[in-house]
Formats: sequence, structure tokens, C-alpha cells
Amino acid sequence: MTKLRNRIIIFSILIIFLFTAVCYGATGTEYVRVRIRYPRVSNEQAALKGYGSISVYEINEYPEELFNLDSNQVSVQLDSYKYYHIELSDYYNSYEKALSYAEEFEDIFGDKFYPYYDGESFRVYAGFYSSRNDAGSLLNQLNKNGYDAEAVNMGYKGIVVYNEKNKPVLMFDNSTNLHFTSYYDKESIDMIMIDNRPYRGYMGFKIIEERLVSINFVELESYLYGVVPNEISASWGKESLKAQAVAARTYAIYNKNPRALYDMDDNQNSQVYRGYNSEKESTDEAVDETRGEMIYYDDKLIQAFYHSTSGGSTESTENVWFESLPYAVGVDDGYSDRSGSPYNEWQKSYSKEEIIKKLKDDGNDVRELYSVEITKVTENNRVVECIFSTDIGEILYKKENARLLLGLMSSWFDIVNGNVYYFTNEFTYLNENRTIPSRGGGSIGSGILDNIVDAEEVEEEIEDFKSLSSGGIIGKSVISSNGTSKITKDTLSVISSKGITTLKTDSSSYNFEGRGWGHGIGMSQYGAKQMAEEGFSYDEILKHYFTGVTIR
Repeated sequence: MTKLRNRIIIFSILIIFLFTAVCYGATGTEYVRVRIRYPRVSNEQAALKGYGSISVYEINEYPEELFNLDSNQVSVQLDSYKYYHIELSDYYNSYEKALSYAEEFEDIFGDKFYPYYDGESFRVYAGFYSSRNDAGSLLNQLNKNGYDAEAVNMGYKGIVVYNEKNKPVLMFDNSTNLHFTSYYDKESIDMIMIDNRPYRGYMGFKIIEERLVSINFVELESYLYGVVPNEISASWGKESLKAQAVAARTYAIYNKNPRALYDMDDNQNSQVYRGYNSEKESTDEAVDETRGEMIYYDDKLIQAFYHSTSGGSTESTENVWFESLPYAVGVDDGYSDRSGSPYNEWQKSYSKEEIIKKLKDDGNDVRELYSVEITKVTENNRVVECIFSTDIGEILYKKENARLLLGLMSSWFDIVNGNVYYFTNEFTYLNENRTIPSRGGGSIGSGILDNIVDAEEVEEEIEDFKSLSSGGIIGKSVISSNGTSKITKDTLSVISSKGITTLKTDSSSYNFEGRGWGHGIGMSQYGAKQMAEEGFSYDEILKHYFTGVTIR
């Protein structure tokens, strides 16, 4: 099919749909570009397999078929910068003409000739030579026979396609937007396999930082077929699946970026997308039954964040990242608590050496760790500030950065041991029935520093712990009759009204207890599951987690 014929057909389709498309624009179809990292096994090449002959499309504003490869199995490879090729000067208006001339040249001169596409027209290239000198023999033969040719090096701008017989059948420039697909009769769709995993739509390639990157150009609803079952269990209630479909659709369209080479990754960096083999009937139905629906605030698409388990409350964006979003504010989430999520509560332990390594890996020249202390939390219980006391001083991590550094499931966490202590003042009284806050106290290596006063001298009991401040001991200074000195010993003895108490000051391990999984922003997936089980509709689920929104 020629470019001219394709343009006529596409133009006709545009006219037909101009007055009927309502969801995604003139053609009624929205595409997204997804970088496929899985199951890619190489940064230099990828294996493509079709359900018939492989078709090559050029995709700019819309897919436009250029030609077919006489093969259903090819290898797409990064052209090495070490190779030189011979470029013949003549231009051709189709792949078929360039291929025909390449075969004639091959019969005459006996080397490998193949079509090359630069985005505008086709030429004939020859050979893979390690130097210009190696290309000299064939170049001289071509010149003697009246052909204008020269040796060229593509650098990292060339991509080569080989057939199953390891013969080059196409080279194209990295600046082009060539994509590959085939027709799958069973589903009546365009689909192709990359490294033996099938994907709907078209598979394209770009060279980024000397790597061959694969990009799936796929219709939005088809993309969602491969996302929803990988982000939420397909066995959950229909309304929770529909809520996930609407959130994922909104997230995808919000994150489209025409100025970038692709819109999203296929992993947790964006949304988990595993293609055709991962699709399930229940999630396909959820996508179909909400087709085109997205979430809006003040008539604008929202950033539809979601996470696994909230732990009992979601969080406001400014407490996790920086920007305050009026529709993404913390809400109470008893649904998540009742959902039976295995991530409602969790524990994680690190040795002191492991935390030191994490600090070093993050660019801190640390050799010793004295304490880890949480100094500020949000009203929704998530850590806002966490201080690591070290031999180079106190290192402050804020918001989500503390969780990411420690590799914890959420930023809703406590430190249940380690050498963090709570300091009292002379008006604080702790009776036998009172326990100290879980954050930093109540375990081996923690304790209350008593005042040197008698209980009888305290006139009233403080009803809360606001008078308590927390902190690490090692590295601090103490004033005594001998002057000021820094606390460095492994233990510390404290004189109180109860006598002498010995405290450990060199904890070798840190145990963290927390709730939830993920950043805590937006929709809790386990919460959505529970809401569906309790009879809520998908739009009610979304409006619970996103404040003041509409779904349309």
C-alpha cells in the first residue's frame, strides 16, 4: 500500500468521523506510547515475531503503512558505531524499488545490499565494514561501474533489521518513526510479539543513550486491557475493577507528553503493563464498561494517583511530595483496614551497618551511625522528617525521601528500637500504667530519662505526651562538674529518684513497624476492593478517594 493511497484513506476516515467523535478527538481514537522494558533481554537487539508477514508502519499523527517484510520473524538490532557502510546516491520512492535494486546489486557485486530509509525516501546501502579501507574494494568497483557511492558511519543513529536467515532486509535512521506489527486473525487486531511476548498495536524502536529502546504504540483502551489486571486482582468486585480502569485511563492521558520519545514505562514508574497474555475477561469488561470515562477536577484532568494499601488513612500530596493538589488530600480510610490487606501492618529490620550502607549509597560519607529518630509526622501519621545522627553530623531526610532511603513499604512507620530516647521535664509524671509512645520507645535500647525528683514533688499528672521530646544520645554533649564532654560510650548511666539506670547507647539493629504499602496518595486499591464488597459503585469509590471530582 503506497503512502498516497494511505493518505487518501485516512483523509476519508477523518471526514467521516469529524462530526461523530466525542471522546478522544477527530478520529475517536487515542494512542499512548509505552516503553517496553519487560521481557526485553538485550539492550542491543530484540526479536520480533508476527502472526503472518510483518508490516512496517510510519507513525507520526496516525499509523501509515509503508510496506511489508517478506518474513514473519525478524531481529531488530542496534547498528554498531564500529561499522562503515557504503551509501549509494540514488533515491527511491518505495521500499520495494529499493529492495529490487539491492538484490540486483547483490547479484552483480556479491556483497550484502539492503534498503535504507531516512524518513523521506529510500536508498541502497551495502556491507558492514570495520573501517573505510575495508569498504574500499567494493567502493572502487561501484565507482568503476558508474555508480556514485561513498563510505559512511552511522554512529549510534542506525537500526538494522535482519530476517530469520540473518540477512539484512532494512536499515533505518533513528530519527524516523518506523513501527512493526502483524494482523492477528483470532482477535482481528494488529499485534506483534517482542521477545516472545505479544502486544497489541505497533512496536517501534529508538536509540537512547546507546541503547535500543522498544516503544509500543497502542490504542488507549487496548493499553488498559494490559494494565488493569496487573494493577489490581481480576477476581475482585466489578466496581473496584471499574474504578481502577477509570483511574488508569486518567493517569495515562494526563501523562501523555508529545515532546518526549514515549509517554510511560511498563513498570511501577508509570503503570504495570504486560500486554496481551496478561489480559483477563473481568478486567476487559471493566475497561469496556467505562470506555472513555476519566476523572476531572474543575473541568481539568487530575493526576489519578493510586496505591496498594493506605493503612487507615490516605495522605495529602504536599506531605509526600511538594505540590498541593486540592483533589488529593488525606481522607480516613477504614475500608482499607477492613479489606484484609496483607500490607495493613508490616515490619522491617536493618542492622546499623545496613543503614550506614544506604546512607553511603545515597552520597553521604558516613562511617558511624548513632541514632535514627523521627522528628515530625503528619496528621495522617506519615513521617515528614527523619534525622540520622552520624559521625559527620545530623542528616535530615524529609517526606518520601526517608521511606525511599530505607526501602520501607510506606512512610507510615515507627522505630521500635534503636538508641532513641524520650526526655522528660520536671512536670512530666509517668505512672505504672502509662506507656511511652511507640515511636522510639518501649523496647530494648530505648528508655525514659528520669528527672532527679521525687514523685511526691509532682503536683499533677500530664494527660498527654506533648511535653516529651525525643532524640539520640550518642554524639550529644553533657555538662558536668568536669566541664562539657561528648557522649561516646556504649552505655550511659543515669541517676534518678529510682537509683542508677544503665542504658544502651549503641544499638546494633533498628526495627521498623509500619502500615500500608505505597505513597498513600489517592485511591487505595485494597480500600476500593472493600468498598465494592460493601456495595459502593465505582464512581462513589473514586469520589471517596479524590475530593471534589467528577467522572465523565
